Amino acid sequence: MSTNSENSTSTTSKVLHRLVLPIQSRGNLGKSTETLARCEWMNQRSVSWKGYDLDAFNHTFSNTFPDRVAFVEQSREPEGDLIKIFRRLSENDVTVIDPRAHMNKVILRAMEMVQLSERCGSIGARITVLIYPTDDLSDMEDIVETVEILSNKVDWVVVRNPAKIPAANFFRGSELEAQLAGYGAAFLEIPALLSDTRNYLRSREVQLGRALSPTEALKVQFDIAHRIVLEQWLSDVFERYDAIARHLIPTAKVAALKSPPTMKPATRKRRTSGVNLENIA
Repeated sequence: MSTNSENSTSTTSKVLHRLVLPIQSRGNLGKSTETLARCEWMNQRSVSWKGYDLDAFNHTFSNTFPDRVAFVEQSREPEGDLIKIFRRLSENDVTVIDPRAHMNKVILRAMEMVQLSERCGSIGARITVLIYPTDDLSDMEDIVETVEILSNKVDWVVVRNPAKIPAANFFRGSELEAQLAGYGAAFLEIPALLSDTRNYLRSREVQLGRALSPTEALKVQFDIAHRIVLEQWLSDVFERYDAIARHLIPTAKVAALKSPPTMKPATRKRRTSGVNLENIA
């Protein structure tokens, strides 16, 4: 279950705006999946947010939330692209960036160029950086460098997605883990969605010719068994985000989560209603 330390530096002052982004060199870690789930959670919790999709290879973020997410075509000066986003942090509760892989050094340079941490402090904003520990030495060295550069000037969320990275032995019990805990890092594990349900969701996307967020998928024609599985998964994920909300959303929005809304369950037909359960494996 997700936990967070009470020593987070973000709790010492009121946070009016959040910038949340992963900083990691490697792809295929489940960053986009986590981003979509987090944005679904913010929608459910009435948090205003604006997203920026910097991944030119798949456009997953902007395709899933076309009304909320702007796709940013990379220019010859990618640091400038990021700085344009940084300048708009005060316009929403939360600003979400989904960068492409191997963009970590560009992000760090852009942050340094405008002294982003100091600028955020002047407008009541706070940065949250997501990292994904792996068992690849090069990846871990990149994470160590990022933590050394940003230290306690940002809030940290350590994301574990066992479906993508089964183990993180280089991280567990390491000095890095202790250092992040000292900075008040939150630790989030994304539960695995049943592979059959995940494949079914992808098939519906292909049939509809567009990407579907998990919540949107529940609003279209969806097999009842997969609907139940997906609802339970979302409910679990949302509870985990609630537990680390102070790292993800403004202070006032955290206070409003004392009695967060619950997922509305799917309408389930009784056995006598003629539902065909023969295809449930």
